[in-house]
Amino acid sequence: MHPVIARSLATARSGGPAALLVLPIFVVATLYGWAVVVSTAVAPGAVGLNHIGLGTDWMVFYGAIRAVLDGNLTLLFDGDRFTAYLNSSLHDWLSSPLAFRPWFYPPSFLVMLRPFAPLGFFGSYLAFQALSAALLALALLRGADRPQAAGFVALAALISPAAAINITDGQCALLVAGLIVAGFRALPRRTVLAGVLLGLLSFKPQFCLLLPIALVAAGQWRALLAAAGSALALAAVSALMFGLEIWIWWLPRVIENLVSADPKWVAYGRIWGHSVYACVRLLGAGEQLASALQLIAVVGATLATVIAFRARLAPDLRLALLLAATILAAPHSGPYDAVLLVVALGLWLASCEAPWAPGAWLLAAAIWLVPLLSPAVYVSAGRFAPLATIALIGAILIGNRTLARRVEAQT
Repeated sequence: MHPVIARSLATARSGGPAALLVLPIFVVATLYGWAVVVSTAVAPGAVGLNHIGLGTDWMVFYGAIRAVLDGNLTLLFDGDRFTAYLNSSLHDWLSSPLAFRPWFYPPSFLVMLRPFAPLGFFGSYLAFQALSAALLALALLRGADRPQAAGFVALAALISPAAAINITDGQCALLVAGLIVAGFRALPRRTVLAGVLLGLLSFKPQFCLLLPIALVAAGQWRALLAAAGSALALAAVSALMFGLEIWIWWLPRVIENLVSADPKWVAYGRIWGHSVYACVRLLGAGEQLASALQLIAVVGATLATVIAFRARLAPDLRLALLLAATILAAPHSGPYDAVLLVVALGLWLASCEAPWAPGAWLLAAAIWLVPLLSPAVYVSAGRFAPLATIALIGAILIGNRTLARRVEAQT
């Protein structure tokens, strides 16, 4: 038996009734998640939600870079035309037409997508997912506080239901998690490299909110400058490759959406995620209350990040808290983005002494199930997903305080 699996089973046996009760949930949820991947490839909708085809989100990424390379840049400026273009050019991959699928990403993302364009839709989809998974695995296996548990954390991240949904949709959560982990793992010894890696995350702005906060709190000014330089360089390259026109269009649109979001984007995109805003709205609250609570979540996540990066917290616990806080603060996140929560969970559990408390097992099960309690539009339980994120952040901070008290008592 693989040592990582053997260690996991031994930990479960030592965890008592709670572990034995929760372990089947992990197994069934994992098998279900990957059954969704397989069924979507051969018979969309046969298991779980009808994703209408593998890689429907990758269709947006691939369609955008192909449109730009083919000289159809203006397609990206009109969500309805762009959706029609995807349905026309990729209809063979779909069991039914896509609904509204606009391009909302910064133009700098096109630079990262450019190397995949010659591979065709399916080849580029497979290559992107494989490289993203490899980056995340490598980042988790190198520089861990507890190397003996690194394999467990990496395996959990890659087999989780969140990873399965990410692959089903053709999303980039594996890449986002990989860049965050690689950047902060490189921070102590390769400060500039760490900043460069973190700067690449500018292609996904909602997950960059807390990165400068963490770097400032840690006093990592060189890394912060390197991250800013990396993000600006990526933007400059995109302008050189694709022209300034796309930035002239994109920047005002971002500002407009911050002030007054496009109703179609809210209806077809934001409300289908697990952000505080989306969940509060789905629970029946109004727009103003949902936006206010999302702002409170951002403030709370910021304070938690500052506390973690200014405290005597182990590097991997800081990283775990940052990953969880990033999800809490994000104004939009999908079920696939729970990969960040799974990594945070794994890093936290790796730092805990076995046997894990019953509460830890229950929290682990809740986070493991988050991507399957989706979309929250249909699954009422999914509307409470932010509570699991908040609980994980609290567990990391409270556990650190308890450990600090033990150390003080011993000294």
